[in-house]
This record gives sequence, C-alpha cells and structure tokens, in this order.
Amino acid sequence: MKPNIFRWASSELSQDAFICWLLSWANHKESKELYETSKLFIQKLSNGKVNDFDKIEVRKQIDNIDILCIVDDCKVILIEDKVHTKNHGDQLERYLNNQLKNYSKENIFPIYFKTGDQSNYKAIEKIGYKLFLRKEFIEVLKFGIDSGIQNEIFVDFYHHLNGIENSVQSYLNLPVEQWHWDSWKGFYSKLQKELGDGDWDYVPQMNGGFLGFWWHWKWNKVTDDIGYDYYLQLEHKKFCFKLTPKKREDAEKTREHFRSLLYPKAKEHQINIYQNGRIGNWMTAAALSEPYLKTDENGFLDLNVTVENIKKIQKMFDEV
Repeated sequence: MKPNIFRWASSELSQDAFICWLLSWANHKESKELYETSKLFIQKLSNGKVNDFDKIEVRKQIDNIDILCIVDDCKVILIEDKVHTKNHGDQLERYLNNQLKNYSKENIFPIYFKTGDQSNYKAIEKIGYKLFLRKEFIEVLKFGIDSGIQNEIFVDFYHHLNGIENSVQSYLNLPVEQWHWDSWKGFYSKLQKELGDGDWDYVPQMNGGFLGFWWHWKWNKVTDDIGYDYYLQLEHKKFCFKLTPKKREDAEKTREHFRSLLYPKAKEHQINIYQNGRIGNWMTAAALSEPYLKTDENGFLDLNVTVENIKKIQKMFDEV
C-alpha cells in the first residue's frame, strides 16, 4: 500500500491544517478543480447560504476557536474541529457568543466538524451547531477527485478518510469473529438508528475495557425509600441486564429485587439468562446465555434477525 502522510499526521492539528488549506483555495484559481471544490465546501458548511463571494479570510486558533472562515468581511463560518475527542464544558457556547459580538446571528455558521465517531450529538445541535461529519466531508472530497484533482495532499486525505469509513463499516463485510474496535462502532451506530435509542462509548476496565452500548432505561423501587434504574447493555458479544441503585448501601437488596422480577419473566418468554455480576454502583444482574448476534452460515451478521432478537428481549424487559 502506498504510504499516506495522514496515517502519521492523524491529529486534530493536522486536520485543522488540511481544512484551512482547502478553504484557502477559494481565493485561488490556479487550479480550477481545487477552487471549485473549495467553493463547494463553503456552500456545504453554510447550508447553501454562502454561494457567491469575492474573498475569504481563514484564521486558525483565534480566541481558542479552531478555524474561522470570514466571507467578504461580513459572514463567518466557525469550525470546531474534532477527530476522536469530544466537546467539553461550555466551550461551544463561548465560541459562538464571542462571534455574536462581531457578526449578526444570521451571518454566523457554527460547525461541529467531526471525522471520528461519536455516539450522541444532541447537546451540540441544541446549542445551534450544524454537524459536518466524515461522510459529508468524503462527499466533498470525492467531488474533487471526480473533477480530476491529483494534488497529493488532497488525494492522501481523501484516501485517509475513506480508510476510516471503510473500517467503521467493516461490520457489514467481516465475520463477527473478526470484528475489531471500529467494527463495533459501526454496528452500535447502526443499532442506534434501528432501535431509535441508545448511546455507546468506551468503558474502562482493569483488563483494558470495551466499547459498550446501553439503552432502554427504566425505573423501579423496592420500597418507597429504595429506588433504582435498570437498563440493557451490550459489551461487544455479551448482552447484559444492568441496574444502578439510588443509594450504594441498597445495592444488594436492589439486585435481589430486580432479579426476583427478571428471572421469572425471562423464563416465561423462553429467554435463557444466567446470574452474573458483582455488587457495585453499576451492576450486571444477569446476562444472556446465548448469542444475541445472529449470523448466517458463514458467520456474517444478519442484521434484520439480530434486531428482531433484540426487540424480543426488549419486549420481555418491558414486562419486568
């Protein structure tokens, strides 16, 4: 495989540089293909509201903002650029409020630019940021490739992002036994859409941790003073029935109560589970005895049957 500079330059700073470089081509017509791709990029970032313009000014790391693209001195595209990290604290609100001092609200286009993967973007969209994710950026870059761009920086970045996308989608074309970290990201993201529920993230453990998917939260009580949340969780190939007590000192009593409801209901629905887990703040009360992932004769995921199986378990869980 041909060496790709972005295999080594994989940080957010490198991605910042590429975005700035591509935006800057909107001021230069030496390469018609790069110029037109840059203009398309700006159109996509602004939801089609910035089409014709005379000039742009690209600024990097101004007031801690990753990238500012100022259009004709009167409009600004504000880009918070992420690869694998997430937003934290009130940074997005602060960046937006700082720009409101200089530009009217309708002339600010705040962008949460993410080429890695993230489970949930609800809080980001609520603040007013538009999501610009890996697939959307690949579409822009593909326009450039199809237009004939041969610039090695551009081509390398296109192949770099395509490689990440293919890795995340590998759950579709690898046997389940060969799934890797990115495969689970792709599967969890798809499952999130199929179920209309759930979040996923890294769960640290002494042995290195895993990528978990949790959903279907409910609440119950042992007595008026002892309550607990209970929910479902996937730990790669393991399907867990989880709970978290309101008070740590009630953990054992809470687990006994939950199990007394869960086990008979699972038996009634002919769903085989076994006792699992230790006392703690976040406890596994039981786990599924058989694989929840359904595969074909070659070991590849059968997504439809898997989703049906999960929904069957959810139905039982609802009756608990």
